[in-house]
Amino acid sequence: MCGICGVVVGQGVPDTSRLELMTSRLAHRGPDAQGIWMDGPAGIGHRRLSIIDIEASTQPMEEESGRYVIAFNGEIYNYLELRRELESQGVCFRTSGDTEVLLKGLALQWTGFLGRVNGMFAFALWDIVEKRLLLARDRMGVKPIYYGRGPGGSLYFASELQALRGMPLDFSLDSDAMGRYLVSGFIPSPHTVFKGVKELRPAHYLEWSLGKERVERYWSLPGIDHDLCRSGEKELCERLVSLLKSSVEIRLRSDVPLGAFLSGGLDSSIIVWAMKELEVTDLHTFSIGFDQDDFDESAFASEVAAMFGTMHHGFSATLSPLELLTPLVAHYGQPYGDSSSIPTWRLSDLTRREVTVALSGDGGDELFCGYQRYRAARLLGLYRRLPSALRRGLLAPLARSLPEGTGYYGKSLKKKIKLFCELDQRIDHHRWDIHAGFFTCSEAEALLGSGTLDWTKWANEAQGPWADLVEAMVRHDLLHYLPDDILVKVDRASMAHALEVRSPFLDVRLVEFAASLPMEFKLRGHE
Repeated sequence: MCGICGVVVGQGVPDTSRLELMTSRLAHRGPDAQGIWMDGPAGIGHRRLSIIDIEASTQPMEEESGRYVIAFNGEIYNYLELRRELESQGVCFRTSGDTEVLLKGLALQWTGFLGRVNGMFAFALWDIVEKRLLLARDRMGVKPIYYGRGPGGSLYFASELQALRGMPLDFSLDSDAMGRYLVSGFIPSPHTVFKGVKELRPAHYLEWSLGKERVERYWSLPGIDHDLCRSGEKELCERLVSLLKSSVEIRLRSDVPLGAFLSGGLDSSIIVWAMKELEVTDLHTFSIGFDQDDFDESAFASEVAAMFGTMHHGFSATLSPLELLTPLVAHYGQPYGDSSSIPTWRLSDLTRREVTVALSGDGGDELFCGYQRYRAARLLGLYRRLPSALRRGLLAPLARSLPEGTGYYGKSLKKKIKLFCELDQRIDHHRWDIHAGFFTCSEAEALLGSGTLDWTKWANEAQGPWADLVEAMVRHDLLHYLPDDILVKVDRASMAHALEVRSPFLDVRLVEFAASLPMEFKLRGHE
């Protein structure tokens, strides 16, 4: 796990001092080594957190022919299998790590190799001969990369927004992005709060050549495969367990100490179970508790740890949010509204004192409909079948009748229904992210100025070729909420403390299997 940054200029050569500044601002992501590479119009910086092939695999890494150089952040979990395939084609390797496997594969197949990779990654590959840059991000968006256009056709990029500050980019406020934040609690990629800076979306790559850029998608989430209904439930469960154990197994490849986050919930408990099934010994697990009983699951975590015989470390979220305000603002780089970033920050800090890599259960809820809001969406889907006039006469009065003081979930439900009513009136036949953040659409519009927010555009971005409301919400969560909220939280908190977090549920094989399952299989238990 690392931090990458760089610049390519349309004319002349890059400013060395700017490249060094960007690289230094990513030191927390890679405290073990620093590398800077420059050639002609390109400059690339790298900070390394050594996980695999610790002594070698320094970056930026040049390919032997001298044509390609790469800076890579992440892990290629199937690198051993890919290495054997490349060796069978006559490719030779100097190192034993995954960086060179990625480099050699890209040198042979360019973007065609991305479909072969199973991992979390963001990388920059420079073609010295053709003078072209390739930026790419993993399918689910576990690892981030930001970029912006500077003067003369130049392009700046970095793993975090803070590394780009001070570069010649447009940092004026994007009011549309702020509106998205106020409604959802996060800013969805490719947008950022700055007009001149974008985030490369998950499963996309960017090619830059001669001052021009092109962004393309290389993978899409598959649709539901209704033929799977013909498979029996037992057969599907067996396949799921096999995929899950395989996903965990390839994430155990590490040359440094490894453990697991254990919240006490179903997803993280399943990961720990799989690790024990794979005979991981001396397994360290980590959880964090809260003062409020409504949010505290530490007792469940301790119970699961005792069941599997792990060496459990339970911590308490005692830090005041004000103590973390400055580092959180610096590392997130733009508005971010998920309060669970605070305990995640604390957990990452304490976990890193024992291990360098931790497995987590992230993605399980989004893949297998674990959130309660999917039950609400199912009801709303039935409601949407009513005539429009009848809908508007029913739901709005219901929202007004709900009490404000019914605790977190009641209050949240009222907000969600109010938001749905507004968008039901504005954009009929479109669905929207009803698990909203802090403000309704009208409140956000009032704060930012009437008419500044393009609601139709937002709805079109969320809309897909699926008629079922629950399916649409699950897709939206996988394409936006997961990468732009949950994974942002985990990446910034963990990498601020040089901790690598791996998520077996986000293995591409498991993701594609889950996405293909009919909803009736995933919604059982929500009746």
